[in-house]
Amino acid sequence: MHSLNSILNVIEKDKIHGFKKMSNGTLLIRRMTEIREDYWMHRIFHSLSEQEINSFEKDSNLKFPDVYKDFLKECNGIFLYGGLVYIYGKAYLEKGMSREEQMFQPYDLIEENEDPPCDIPENLFYFGGTPKTIFSLDRDNQVLEMRRKSGKVMKKWINIEEWLSEILLKY
Repeated sequence: MHSLNSILNVIEKDKIHGFKKMSNGTLLIRRMTEIREDYWMHRIFHSLSEQEINSFEKDSNLKFPDVYKDFLKECNGIFLYGGLVYIYGKAYLEKGMSREEQMFQPYDLIEENEDPPCDIPENLFYFGGTPKTIFSLDRDNQVLEMRRKSGKVMKKWINIEEWLSEILLKY
């Protein structure tokens, strides 16, 4: 999987409006001072190590699909187009983190799965969303887009790469 390259290729043009690579590897792209002085349109969070992913999976009490683990190796969640699309990651605070590193964290997968917006079947892995929908992976690694409140399946993609390509082109 090369999700990070796909994402970066699409939002590359927004770098002319500013970008910053934080010391932990998180990328902030397209500064939006008209919203707030420290607001960034796109946030691509630093990758996680194999050990961090294993610990994260254990702490979550979830079984991570391999495609999600592969995604975490590239980036620990994304926040794109001002929050129109996001993939959950591991939010955490560590001693010695800068204020900026503390501030720019992914939406937390564990927190979101503890209080999901609708009844999500056991066979699905809830990993992200938009303001009106959620995204889940089924056991065949197909991506399902579901209504946030009802859980009704609206659309299905064969795999995460196909889904990501379409989502990135949509915005």
